[in-house]
Amino acid sequence: MATDDARAALVADSAAVVNPAAVAESAAEAEFDALTGRLGIEVPADLKGGVLAGYRGLRDMTALLRGVETGRAGRTDQHGRTGGETLTGDDEERPGA
Repeated sequence: MATDDARAALVADSAAVVNPAAVAESAAEAEFDALTGRLGIEVPADLKGGVLAGYRGLRDMTALLRGVETGRAGRTDQHGRTGGETLTGDDEERPGA
């Protein structure tokens, strides 16, 4: 016969299969708890929900920004330079040059 703890684990596992968003949210919360614990930051219980929501939002935005293609590769600017070139003082355009 299954114990109450085993039943709770089975229910949690079946909920994770049905709702992957719940798994992502709990993973974000576990990551947040680990980071704040490692840094020695204590978040008051009444504020944790709001702070955690902000953390999830920043995490999601960071993931989106990492996937953005800027289009700089292979393109040149108005002076014929690509995005990876370093400018020196001699590279600047001078009036009348």
